[in-house]
Amino acid sequence: MTRLKLMREEEVPEGGFVGVKAGGKQYLVTKVDGAISVLDGKCTHWGGPLRMGKVVEGSVRCPVHGARYDLRTGELTKQVGIPLIGKADDLRRYEASMEDGDIYIEV
Repeated sequence: MTRLKLMREEEVPEGGFVGVKAGGKQYLVTKVDGAISVLDGKCTHWGGPLRMGKVVEGSVRCPVHGARYDLRTGELTKQVGIPLIGKADDLRRYEASMEDGDIYIEV
């Protein structure tokens, strides 16, 4: 496994997220009630860049087709509303650790 440093904890807004690229992959770093979560940064439906999404009721909304994912868990909270083009699934969630204010994940 590889330990990746993503960013400083103070750079993540409370109740929001920041998109970050590390190790050649996009991640979404979120903060809800002071707790940091790290999720895959691309929508599971068509790979939309979640860093371009909006926060809606504790979820990030994909800018492409509108799937929503819980900011804490990556769980799909609203399915894509377009028939015949496939469905979204939950986002992968990574265990985050903190060291001296830096956020790390193991991949």
